[in-house]
Amino acid sequence: MAAQFPADTIDLEVYGRFAGAVRGALPRRSRQTVVPRNEETFDGRQAQASFEIRLEGPTDLPRIMFESESRVEVVQLQPHRLTVNWREAIPGEPYPRYKAVRKRFRDLLKLLFDALDEVGQPHPVELSEVTYVNPVEYPDNAADDSVTTHPDLANIINRVKKRPASAFLPEAEDAVLHVRWRIPDKTGAPVGRLHLSVEPGLRPSRVKSPTLTLADVAPPELTPIYLVQLMARVMPGSDTVDSTMKALDLGHEWVVLGFEDLTTPEMHEYWGLRKGKERGSP
Repeated sequence: MAAQFPADTIDLEVYGRFAGAVRGALPRRSRQTVVPRNEETFDGRQAQASFEIRLEGPTDLPRIMFESESRVEVVQLQPHRLTVNWREAIPGEPYPRYKAVRKRFRDLLKLLFDALDEVGQPHPVELSEVTYVNPVEYPDNAADDSVTTHPDLANIINRVKKRPASAFLPEAEDAVLHVRWRIPDKTGAPVGRLHLSVEPGLRPSRVKSPTLTLADVAPPELTPIYLVQLMARVMPGSDTVDSTMKALDLGHEWVVLGFEDLTTPEMHEYWGLRKGKERGSP
C-alpha cells in the first residue's frame, strides 16, 4: 500500500528524520530509481503512457528502500511517495492480513507526517493506493507439473468468454488483460479507480517435500500461471492520516470484492474462498 504526495514534498531533511526513526526495525537500505507519479482524472479520456524515459540528475533524491533484517518487510520512500510492501520469504508462507499491514502503514505515515510538520512542509495526499498481486494457477496445472501451456483465461476470469467449440483458431497460447473501473463515493461522484491487470507468467514447480525451506532448490521445470493484479487508487478527502486511511480502506474493499466478483466459481472452490474474504484469511 502507498500514499502519493505532490512532487518534491519530501526533501533531504525529512529523508534523514524518517531514516533515523526506522533504522532499528529496518536496518537494510538501498538506493533505487524513482517510481513515476500516477494520476487519476475524470474530466475526459485518460491517456495510458506505454513507457517513460526519466533522466535523474546528481542532485535528485532517489527512492530509498528500507528492509527488515529478514528482507520480508520493505518500506520505500521517495520525494512524492511512501510505500509499504511484504515479500514472500519462504514460498507458501502466508502474507500478513490487511489489518496488520494497515496498522504498520498508519504508524509509518504518522511518522512521515510528523517529520514533515517539524520542517513546516504541507503534506496533502493525492492518492491512497492498495495493490494485491495473486499468482494464479489453474487446478489442472497445479496437479500436473508437466503442463507447459497456459490455461484458458476464461477458466479464471469470468469476464472472458470461452473459446467456441466451432472456432477456427485453437486455444490461445496465453493472454493479457487490462481493465479499469471508476470507484464512486456515496454521492456517485468518482473518487478513484480499480485497475485489473492479468499477465502470463511461470513459476518453479513445487518441491515435493513435506517442509519447504530457503535451502530447498526448486526443480528446473516451470509451471504456467497468470499474475492477477488488482490495484485501487482513491483520492482522500483531506490531508490527514485518518482521511488517507479511510481512502485505503475503500480501495481495499474494492480490491477484495472485485477479486471475488471477477474470478470464476471453479477457482473459488479451488481456493476455498468464502464470500467477502481475502484468500487465506480466517
